[in-house]
Amino acid sequence: MPGLNRLAINKVIAALDDLGRLDDVDAALVATAQSLADAVDGQPDNASLWREYRACLADLRGVGGEVDDEFFSTLASLRTEVRHPENPEPSKSR
Repeated sequence: MPGLNRLAINKVIAALDDLGRLDDVDAALVATAQSLADAVDGQPDNASLWREYRACLADLRGVGGEVDDEFFSTLASLRTEVRHPENPEPSKSR
């Protein structure tokens, strides 16, 4: 029986498909998201799996259109300039 994260990711995938935002070229990303959801369900205390799952979910949500999400907007606004002491030119953090 699928776990909560697998059920949730399947809903996300179905919604994106209904919106026409998924194509055949997204099959590997969909499979990765489902596999990571299964892994997180199997090892919910594994922080590394959660990081990968969340990153994959963000990638999946960004497929086929602009992501208009307050969380991602807030996250982008937190980016700061990073300066190396030997290089006065600022660069954006990633």
